[in-house]
Amino acid sequence: MSFRVFAYHAFVGFCLIIMHSCVSNRKDLPDTYIQKARAAIELRQYQTAKNYIDSIRIVFPKDYDKIREGLQVMREIEFAEQKRTREYCDSLLNVRQSQFPEKQKNFSFQRNKAYESVGYYVNNHQLHKNNYNRTFLQTKVDEKGRLIVTSYYSGPRKINHTRLRIYSSDGLFVETQDVPRDGALNYAFKDGDINYEIVRFNEKKLNGLINFILLNNGGTLKVELIGDVNRTYNMRKEDKDALKAACELAAVLSDITRLLEEIRLAQAKMDYIRSKQLSRAED
Repeated sequence: MSFRVFAYHAFVGFCLIIMHSCVSNRKDLPDTYIQKARAAIELRQYQTAKNYIDSIRIVFPKDYDKIREGLQVMREIEFAEQKRTREYCDSLLNVRQSQFPEKQKNFSFQRNKAYESVGYYVNNHQLHKNNYNRTFLQTKVDEKGRLIVTSYYSGPRKINHTRLRIYSSDGLFVETQDVPRDGALNYAFKDGDINYEIVRFNEKKLNGLINFILLNNGGTLKVELIGDVNRTYNMRKEDKDALKAACELAAVLSDITRLLEEIRLAQAKMDYIRSKQLSRAED
């Protein structure tokens, strides 16, 4: 046998050995990926674990048994992720709930069950019964942490105001959007010789007014009621302080609302994954 023929057969034999080794490695590799994924789960490296499982489907598209096993591991990853989310939200919720009593101590809770599905926290300084004949801005917070600013006007003549403009001492201003009367939340009436108007602005209609007041809280703020006739007055310190306190309460309540919803969703996903695992085990 010539050297060239010998070399050729030796090369072919070497290639066959390499090919056999590769086939053997490919056969073992899905299990290795699954083992690495489970190890990553233990380390709470969930994205890394997902990458290992995704690789089985990509590298071994016809290894259906291992792909199915990988899907089962993927459910374990998703369950662990939701469990981590729940634990994190539970921890934050405890913190925010512990802050709530301090933030709401100067507020009274009000809700008219006849026509309101949600109640409101109103600063004691701004309770309407103590400010019946005063023109001012009342800031209140609903149970979900949403801020509402209500413009109360009282005076000898109608002004039909539907908008607010706030001026700072340096001449800057912010203006709300218009809020038309609806006869329910936004209305006017007359009692004796005094005209009363109530205009309620939600966060969208406020158009940045709250942040403007907070940024200029230390200076003079002038409130202009814009309607058929405009009326201007200076915002009292007590009302600015009430707005700031309402914002702090709103931050706590909105976080509590958001965290409770995230906990609910995480638990629902965990229950769903657990039910899928049980049904698979029964099969």
